[in-house]
Amino acid sequence: MRVPFVLLSLALALLVLLPSSVAADAEEVPAPGADDGMELLRRTADSVGEVSFEGVQVVTVRGIGTLTVDVVHRAGEGTHYRYTAGAPPGRGQEVMVGQTPPLMKSDELLLDQLGRTYRVTRAGEGRMCGRQATVLDALRADGTVAGRIWVDEATGLPLRREIRDISGRIVHAVEFVQVSLDGAPARPKGSGARARPWSDELSPGELAQLRADGWHIPERPAWNLRLIRAWAKDTESGRAVHLAYSDGLSVVSVFAQRGRLPGESEGTGSGAAKVVTGDSTAMSGAPQQRMWDSGGFVYTAMGQAPANLLDAAAEGFSAPEPPKFWARVLRGFGYLSAAVTD
Repeated sequence: MRVPFVLLSLALALLVLLPSSVAADAEEVPAPGADDGMELLRRTADSVGEVSFEGVQVVTVRGIGTLTVDVVHRAGEGTHYRYTAGAPPGRGQEVMVGQTPPLMKSDELLLDQLGRTYRVTRAGEGRMCGRQATVLDALRADGTVAGRIWVDEATGLPLRREIRDISGRIVHAVEFVQVSLDGAPARPKGSGARARPWSDELSPGELAQLRADGWHIPERPAWNLRLIRAWAKDTESGRAVHLAYSDGLSVVSVFAQRGRLPGESEGTGSGAAKVVTGDSTAMSGAPQQRMWDSGGFVYTAMGQAPANLLDAAAEGFSAPEPPKFWARVLRGFGYLSAAVTD
């Protein structure tokens, strides 16, 4: 039996339109709706450069534990931390940061990505660390909470920040348990260990040259991950590249270097070796990690981020595959063709 061409064309048109009527998918669809919390978040970003404070934070990482951190921030100068796992305030290891790293604050690029990925809305009011706060929610397309932030109403300082996975569990949280915002705190005494991030930040031109030399460096390995910054460093085993991707809430670091993982390739996609999860000798202590190789490069993704973001990074660096939308369309076309030609 053969089906008239007009009817077949209408059926194909309907097939293409059907995916748009499917319920929102938290991992694939940018959150719809207007934001009423972005203005307050921009004030929060500005507060880092304008408000001095000192206090004690508790950092909680799911699967790892908690960390107590003494914080002294002098606006315009930088931030001093003293921390060690399980130590009481004032007795941990000192780590000096001369200038607050951009990835530790909400800059314009991160805020732009946050607004593109989630719907940021006011969720109510509350008290945190004895101060009145406005609660902001970052919502996925299906309405689940991806992040929650308590913002001090008087200064705009974030008093607590949560990152949640798609099941609602808190993956990472930072909360002030003591805070003082009265005047400029004294400069901390002693130098301690000084944090020295990679200094060789890559320019757009240098990134373009790496791509021309065969390095796979996508601007967006997934619709909800955007390249924020990149660095390079020469090591004994060759050049290593550190790529920082973000959905606006979490930062996923992807380290790339030429080479192959040992063992047989079991495949996470065409030409990609098995993804290894958990800690490794080189990256011990990482809260979450993925390691794989593809196209002659070894990649490691790590960060205090939901597992789906790490998975998205791994998929985005593997061999390209057809977009999921067209994969569904072509699969449906195969079913339809079989039906109308029988």
